[in-house]
Amino acid sequence: MWRSVSSAQCEPLESRVLLAGAESPVILFVRGATRSGGFLEATEAAARDLELADINNSSTANLNTGWATLAGALRDQGFGVEQFIEAKGVAGPWSGFYQGKPIRFDTLDLTQYAAIVFGSNNAHYPTYVVDAVESYVRNGGGAMFIADANFGSDWADASASDQSFLGRFGLTVNQDNAVVTTLRRSAGDFIVADHPVLADVNTIEGEGVSTFIVPRLNPPGTTITRLVAARGQTRDLDGFDAATRFQGTLRPVNDRDASVVLVNAGAGRVAAFFDRNTFFNANGRGTDITKHDNQQFALNLFEWVADNIPPAVTSGTFAEGAPSELRLTFNDNLYGSLTRDDVFLRNGITGDAIPNARWYTHITDSPDGTVLSVFVKGAQPPGQYWMQINPFRISDDSGNPNRQRVRFNFTIAGPEPGVTAATARVGALSVAAAASNDEPSRPRLFDELFGAEPIVIS
Repeated sequence: MWRSVSSAQCEPLESRVLLAGAESPVILFVRGATRSGGFLEATEAAARDLELADINNSSTANLNTGWATLAGALRDQGFGVEQFIEAKGVAGPWSGFYQGKPIRFDTLDLTQYAAIVFGSNNAHYPTYVVDAVESYVRNGGGAMFIADANFGSDWADASASDQSFLGRFGLTVNQDNAVVTTLRRSAGDFIVADHPVLADVNTIEGEGVSTFIVPRLNPPGTTITRLVAARGQTRDLDGFDAATRFQGTLRPVNDRDASVVLVNAGAGRVAAFFDRNTFFNANGRGTDITKHDNQQFALNLFEWVADNIPPAVTSGTFAEGAPSELRLTFNDNLYGSLTRDDVFLRNGITGDAIPNARWYTHITDSPDGTVLSVFVKGAQPPGQYWMQINPFRISDDSGNPNRQRVRFNFTIAGPEPGVTAATARVGALSVAAAASNDEPSRPRLFDELFGAEPIVIS
């Protein structure tokens, strides 16, 4: 028989303050300077500016290059969207083009942004500015890099601007290969196919794509996910000849090239995506946000890079029975990070551990959040108990760890009048049989080192 116990208490995680404010996290787009891009497509000044993918460009004319539909979709998801434009600098080496000036991120309060999107930037960024962006990311910020040759005045401009930042996280950006590339789940292009960034996505398309090279060994403090493979050929960032506008070497892709890369660095996130055209308004050049699953992918990717809030418990319940069930619901997908070994069960008075054989777990991860059910078998005597998950044991699907303990106090009061121990034990055996495929957990290091003495980390 099941009954609710009113004395059950849940101590949820204390959520961090969202970098951009809880009500409206802000995504900042960085756009290149006027007349600094479009060398492959544009022949006059106004057209060159259009190539720089403005979030305020809502044109749906044929071959448009606007990102207003993307910006609107992000606003519909609850984001604020802003844009900075690199200032126009001196005339460039190519007729009709100008060089952009770097944005002084080192003088800005970057914590007001949930993510910074390096879109059509093509300026040269000095070390002290790159340092500021790296620090922002490693302390919980997000950065996205979207590559394209038309974001510059030659083959190397835009890629070299991105490389100043990406090198800090172990990645190398290639140059544009100038061909349409379609990536499909069914073709095996999605390397980590169950990742939340690829949820409800079967096909992504780009046109004139710049892939990324992942390192053989991850730099210290980073985890790199090669999410989507590259196809066909790519162009290395190795051009030194001004006569060819610094065009790099074209070569076949290999297993270190990627179309989409995700990096967890410190407390923050970096996303690298291979094309601008994927996000163009309807009827955009080459492809656009309405084609295939481009929009769903875009929303997933931006949600991932802008997520800087640790997972939190939204509800906790306890129902006594045979077995008793303690259930916690988290507000985010823990994506496999929560296991039985992260859960500690102790007597609230003596600190004695509940024997492993007397409890088991069932964990369900979904895009809507993770549900943890802890079942305590009827053999466990009445008493006051607590369940705890310690800090930094779990993380959400963006890599944000829990920074405070999760603690749940519960009481097993024993069977109600008229319910015999034999009846309760039959119920426990029934449930245990249903869960007989669960492998018993080995003794935890926590128990081996500290015995029955509980550790409380605040």
